Amino acid sequence: MELYLKNVQSIKDKVLKQQLFANRSNYSNDIEIEVAKNGHLTLRKNNHYLYSRYDPIKEVSKFIDSQIDSLANIYCLFGFGLGYHVEQLMVKEPSKKIFVIDTEISTIQAAMYHVDLTKILSNENVRIIILNNPTQIQEFIRSIDSDGLNIKWIIPQSWISTISNSKLKEILEDIKIKEMSILRMKNIMEENFQNNIQLFDSHIGPLLGQFEGKKAALVAAGPSLDDNTDVLRQLKNKYFLFCVGAAYKTLLHQKIEPDAIVISDPHHFVFEQIKDVTSQIPLLFLATVNKEVVRHWIGPKIILFQEGYPLSEQYAKEHQIPLIQTGGSVATTGLDVLLKMGFAEIVFFGQDLAYKGNQSHSTHSTSNKTVSLYQSTFAVKANNHQRVTTSRSWLVFKKWIEQKIQQTTSVHFKNTSYTGAMIKGAPYVAGEHLANSAKNMENINFLDLISKLIK
Repeated sequence: MELYLKNVQSIKDKVLKQQLFANRSNYSNDIEIEVAKNGHLTLRKNNHYLYSRYDPIKEVSKFIDSQIDSLANIYCLFGFGLGYHVEQLMVKEPSKKIFVIDTEISTIQAAMYHVDLTKILSNENVRIIILNNPTQIQEFIRSIDSDGLNIKWIIPQSWISTISNSKLKEILEDIKIKEMSILRMKNIMEENFQNNIQLFDSHIGPLLGQFEGKKAALVAAGPSLDDNTDVLRQLKNKYFLFCVGAAYKTLLHQKIEPDAIVISDPHHFVFEQIKDVTSQIPLLFLATVNKEVVRHWIGPKIILFQEGYPLSEQYAKEHQIPLIQTGGSVATTGLDVLLKMGFAEIVFFGQDLAYKGNQSHSTHSTSNKTVSLYQSTFAVKANNHQRVTTSRSWLVFKKWIEQKIQQTTSVHFKNTSYTGAMIKGAPYVAGEHLANSAKNMENINFLDLISKLIK
């Protein structure tokens, strides 16, 4: 009891102290504290060990070493346990903010009876947050993500194993999967970045605002692109044909050369989008794109430095280069590029954000695949007023595009995808109508125009 009171007295956080006083009952029976083989305490919850039964602190120290991210502003750690993870984070990242999220105050109470936690509880960089249900955790995630900070999430797998709430477990496993993916991609992206900053001819700066009054077609790789390739052929030299990498071979198959191509993916498979192709059109690419794409390209190479990637932000700041918002996909990246270039009208081609039957992309797209029967899908309203299926990620991109449209009142947006998802602010227009209107437009050699601007 004396240790417990000592811990309580060291608490700086008034909210946590109130929660402890409000919950004075003994901690839950599903929490068991045992002595490990080396003499340190270990903890078992719901019959699952949170730590090693042999050397818990050594195991935690090794795990935290693998999670350290020097670029992180804040660490979010799920599960307090006996405080071992928090303590190791404090030692290894003494100046960083640490949010510790737990679903039960009783777990912390149990630790306070057995472990001296005064260094943690009195540390102003550490904030312990009790969130009792999945909704609260989702709201917390949304609120902290919206702050624009570089957040590193740490979720020990052993802690997930103790959770009985299936919805909560799903949320945490989703976050953990994303974190593992980011960790795997981190080295790839950095290697690409260091190579690509040696290879570019220009950045986006010289193109800013240079296309006012002109029109652009953003060509994505959705299934409806197959229905509009003839229209795009008629828009050549009228509209700026800006093609995402996944749609490039669909256009080439139809003998349509776009005015520029944009590629963003850091993985090696993106090279398939330009493999066996020789072209003089400009390539616009994220600084972290697969380095082989940039090495292979013989036309003008225009690099894009993206918001949210620290190396890009640092380089852009040092060289006074504008940043690009990516929105999470190559098409959303392309949209932000077109807006920064100053186009007065942007027409979406192949921006379906939905499946056509079981087809994901246009026929000759390098990304085309058949939808799995076991894949999670959602129903949305299409431009033909039918219901179409879409994916969770496409819903995210759709929302991002709609927000961008809402924020950009000076630009006219149109959408040619009759069977694709409706995009608020981009009403459907038949491709034939665009082709007829374009007959009276002046011819523009966009390749020459860009070449002059980036010299």
